[in-house]
Amino acid sequence: MDIRSTRTTLTFRKPFTLPLSDRTMPPGDYVLLTEEERLEGLTFNAYRRVARYLIVSGGPEFPGRTEMIPVNDAEMAELVACDM
Repeated sequence: MDIRSTRTTLTFRKPFTLPLSDRTMPPGDYVLLTEEERLEGLTFNAYRRVARYLIVSGGPEFPGRTEMIPVNDAEMAELVACDM
């Protein structure tokens, strides 16, 4: 099974809260990590998304700490829509 990872930088202009986190994230740049697995048995390359994570630094309260918080498509769409 082949897995590929894609990193995308998202810029949020407003503070936001993630569903699985109890703290408010400040505005700024965040990395969205998407992992996809290759579908076997096809005559062309195709991938299926298996996970998405928003990578968040610990901020001033936890310097040097990084979290990968899982997010789904609906949560990402809501975060982006709220930032507009």
